[in-house]
This record gives sequence, structure tokens and C-alpha cells, in this order.
Amino acid sequence: MPVASQAGKGFFGRQEVQDLIALSRAIADRRDTLAFGALLRGPLVGLSEEEIADAIAALLAREDGPPTRLHLWTDRSTITHPILGRTLEVLQNLARKARTTTPYQILAEAIEELNIRPILRTRYRLAPERALANAELFLEMARAYDGRGLTAFALAMRRNWNDTEAQVEGRPDAEADSVPIMTMHLAKGLEWPIVIPINSPTELYDDTSFLHRRSDDTVHFKLLDQAPADYDVVKIAERDQLRRERVRLWYVAITRACDLLLLPRQTERKGNDWMSIVDLRLDDLTDVRPPGDRVCSQTPDVAEPENTQDETTWRSEAATIAATRRSIVWRSPSRHEMPPGAAPPPDRDEIFADAVALSEQLPFEADTATVASAIRGSRERGLVVHKLLEEVLTRETVDHAEALENRARALLAQLGISEADRPDDGPHAPELAATTLRALAIPEIAACRGRLLPEMTVFSAQADDNRTIYVGGAADAIAYQATDVIDLVVDWKTDVSSSAQQIELYREQMRDYLCATGAPEGLLVFVTTGQLITVRRYQASAAA
Repeated sequence: MPVASQAGKGFFGRQEVQDLIALSRAIADRRDTLAFGALLRGPLVGLSEEEIADAIAALLAREDGPPTRLHLWTDRSTITHPILGRTLEVLQNLARKARTTTPYQILAEAIEELNIRPILRTRYRLAPERALANAELFLEMARAYDGRGLTAFALAMRRNWNDTEAQVEGRPDAEADSVPIMTMHLAKGLEWPIVIPINSPTELYDDTSFLHRRSDDTVHFKLLDQAPADYDVVKIAERDQLRRERVRLWYVAITRACDLLLLPRQTERKGNDWMSIVDLRLDDLTDVRPPGDRVCSQTPDVAEPENTQDETTWRSEAATIAATRRSIVWRSPSRHEMPPGAAPPPDRDEIFADAVALSEQLPFEADTATVASAIRGSRERGLVVHKLLEEVLTRETVDHAEALENRARALLAQLGISEADRPDDGPHAPELAATTLRALAIPEIAACRGRLLPEMTVFSAQADDNRTIYVGGAADAIAYQATDVIDLVVDWKTDVSSSAQQIELYREQMRDYLCATGAPEGLLVFVTTGQLITVRRYQASAAA
């Protein structure tokens, strides 16, 4: 049996209604630039803030006439954006007729000209009926303002929206051949040929923990299970008044039927339900049965089929499922992830730590312990050095000490960090610039610098037995050959000192990048010491 459910009361909170209110206000008053901007920025027109700003900037920069601002009556010929120009043309044509045509006619034409119905169908692909019904209800509400005009209608709709008026939404199934379901409160003033009060056996809600006496505007409640002097009197009066209100509401429910009122006859009832409010003499009423005295029969019991699967068959099928099952593994090298079975990676704070055990220092010939004691490592220092290297490779910043120092100070200011007086106290602009130049001066980096592209996003997928491994991350820099084949991956490391565990972690990260890009080798460049490690795709070797 088809049922038409009751709509909610959030009509003025719906997006399509807010769009139509902005449309009405923009047409009714050219001074309402807030509504005009909301219409252009909203989903009905769909212009971005950048597109609107560009249009305004173009108007202000005109050389063939005085600069103007974007509003309802802006000259259409000065607008180059096609969507904005078309929208202005439609709104201006409608505004010219606003004082001589009813609001209903103006808004109906606006809905057609701006293709609002197709837009709503596209926006709500699965269930556009409610939005379309709200648009039709908005039009019907405009009929009452035929004599007062569009301005009065727009002001009224704006006031209702500001006050969050509880307006019932449009019902797409209002005209359908179905049974409407609504509350007794909404049934006031309406009639139907047949009415069935459902949920009438429901027990009445009775909460007397907090009472309000309207005669003297006082409240009464128990405190620590102790009732005030007049609590029982107020409780009796409150229940009596609530009963009278329910009697009136129940009267509304049972008097909405023009031809037939169907009341349920319960074999088991509760003493405090809706049917107990008024004695309807159900025993004196005639029973109503379906035509032909048809009664729904009970569903016959069906014997559950026997499970003939034995343990051998079950194990065979389970093994087949397990053999065909594939898992997905996501790996992000830039997030310091380790392969399955490997030792857990160190904390990021440990990676950028400024001191580790001297027995696990980076296996370089250079005295890295001296460097570690002279420079204080931190995450912020690493971010600035990576950014400086990126901007030098993209030619945004020249590779001179003074320019790099000034840029480092600007980056530290953007991070909200004060520059330290010395490198061992924190980020120090001259040290950051020197570290950047040291990394670029490494012979292997200088040889391929002209081919390096910084901050390249890489993705790959590889099938491995019963799983698929997806690798995604951002490589610090990659180098292309003339045939557009990646032959080198560079990963900048700003550690002031590194443990053996950290170095092995970096090797695994680089191998992921090499597998994702297809490059035969990669360079782990430790910019603080100016040293590097060469990592090949299937084996790794260290080079000073």
C-alpha cells in the first residue's frame, strides 16, 4: 500500500529555498549586493570566489570608461565571463518586469531561464523530488503577494529565514494515490473520506518531575526527593490540564473523517493509552473486515534444510577462498613506514633529534659527531632546508648566500619561529643557507642539477603473490633522461646525525621510490654533512 509520509518543518533551512530567497532579493532590490553575491556564489550559478574577484578586478581596471562595481545593473557588454554574463542578462530582464508582473510570474520565469529544475535534479540524483516540491511550494507562497509585489515577498521570505520559521516542506507525494500519514496537530482544519487513528494503543507520556503553574508563573520540582508544599496540588492541576488538552486533540483526530472512521479494537490494552481518554463505546461498534471476509493466514512452518556439508568439504572450500583472496597494502615512503616484519620506525622527533649514541653514527669518514654538536636539528629546520632546495631548483630563489639567508628568514617568519642567534640554539639563517649551498655543491648533485625536478608525486601498483602493493608519496627530486625516462631519485635528509636503524629506514624508503618510478638508482643526500648514500634498485652501497 503506497504511503505519503509527512514532510519536515525545515523548509527555510533547505539549500534550494535559500537559493530562491537570494534570487528574489537580488531581483527585487539592486542595493542588496549580499543576496546578489550569495546567488552568484551559490550552487544555482556556481561561480567561484576567484571568478567573481576576477570579474570585479576587470571592471575596476577598465580604461575605456570610469571604473564600476559588480551589481545587478552592471553593463552586460563589460562582462567577459560567459556564465556571469548570461546570469546578469536574465536577472536584468526579470528586474525590468518586477514592478508590472506578479511575483509568481517573475519567479516562475526565473526558474525556467536559470534552469533551476534541471540543476536540482542533478544536485540530488537519487531523490530530487523533495527539492523540486520545495521549489513549487516557494512559487505557491508567492501567489499571496500578487497585490503587494516582489519586494514585499522577498522581505517576508528573508524575515522567515532569519527567524528560522517552522514551515512544513513541500510534499512530492501530496497528489499521489496513497495514504497520507501525519500527526494529529497537523490534521486540524483538514478532512478526509476515511481516517484511521494509528498508534492509539500507545501509552501516554507523563512527566511530572518539573511543573509549571501558569496562574502565578511559578515552577515546582523535587530537590533530593523532597517536594515543596504545593507540589502535589500543582501536580494534580497539571495532569488535569494536560488531560483536557489531550481530549481536545483526540477530538480533532476522530472528527476528521467524512465517511468512515476506523478504530482499532485491541484485545490487550493499557490503562493509560489514547483510547482511554474518551469512552468511544467500541463494543457497540460494528467490526470491519476485508471484502469477502478474507483473513490473512499465518505463514506455514517450513522445515529447515539439512546441512550435508562435511568437515572435509568445508576445509576444501575454505582453502579455495583463502587462495583466491587478495589483500591491498598501502605504503607511503614519505611517512617513514617500514615493510612488514621489519622493526618499528622511530618517532619523527627521534629522526630529527640532535644527538644519538656515538657508536651508531652515520658511517661516513667525516666527523659527524662534531657537526651534531654544532647544529641543533629540528623538524622546522628540515622544512626550511627542503623548501630552499626546492625553490633553487625551480629558480624561484637564486643560489647565493645572501638571497638564501633572506628567504630562510621569511620562511621562518611564516612558520612563526624566531631565528636563533647560533646554529646550536635553533634554526639559524646563515647556517640554513650554507647547508643548502653545500648540498647543491656535492659533485653528484651538481652533475645532474639541470635535470632535477623537485617535489614530484609518484604512485605505483605492483602485484605480489596474493596481494597488491600500492606505493604513493612525494619524491624530493627526480631526474629525467632525454627520452623522458626517470634515471635518478634524490631524497634530501637534514639529520644532524643518524643511527643505523634510521639509515636502513631511509634505504627502504628509497627502494619504494625506485620501484614506483622505475629508476635504477637513488641518492640519499645528507645535506648537513654534505655526504650521500647511493641506493640501487635491488641492492645498496655506501659512498662518501
